[in-house]
Amino acid sequence: MLSLLNLAATVTPAPGEEPSLRPGLDPTQVTPGLLGFLATLFMVIAVIFLIRDMARRIRRVRYREMANLEAEQAQQLEQSGQESGGAPDAAGPESSSGEEPRRRAPGGKHGPDAP
Repeated sequence: MLSLLNLAATVTPAPGEEPSLRPGLDPTQVTPGLLGFLATLFMVIAVIFLIRDMARRIRRVRYREMANLEAEQAQQLEQSGQESGGAPDAAGPESSSGEEPRRRAPGGKHGPDAP
């Protein structure tokens, strides 16, 4: 609906008439020029930095939530071990070979977003 009103309000030039500027105007006066380009470039760079910062903060929040969930699960495992009468290991759960379990690093292909 709005596009129909916009189309009806546009002025079409007469046939055979070449579009021209108002008398006294130079084509360089109606272009954005260097200042317009620099303002646009500044805005683009600012948006890129804001998007990167936002992605970093979201990743950090997801990683904290994952760490909190792991801590809760470890605490529940410890409590269930105490209720059954077994003493939990001070070093935490270990594999049968005595090696510590490997933890995945945050971010990248091994981060919290990885399947």
